[in-house]
Amino acid sequence: MNSRLVLLGTEGCHLCEQAEKLVLWVIAKSSTELALNKIDIVVETEYLAAYELIIPVLCHVESEQELHWPFTEKQVQLFVAEILD
Repeated sequence: MNSRLVLLGTEGCHLCEQAEKLVLWVIAKSSTELALNKIDIVVETEYLAAYELIIPVLCHVESEQELHWPFTEKQVQLFVAEILD
């Protein structure tokens, strides 16, 4: 099963960079096929109003679930386990 995760953020956001590294680390350790896409909310302006004050946000496209920053490695692992269940 291929599942799509999206990280909403923007360029130059140090929290977004931390979140991306953390999510990629969890994906690398996972035995499932996960793809991480990044969306820059400044470029994709339909996300700007809803997310500009709360980025980074990890989203699962198929289930529309969201995990808001700050999140830990364990929280990302649980998020991934839940969406793949």
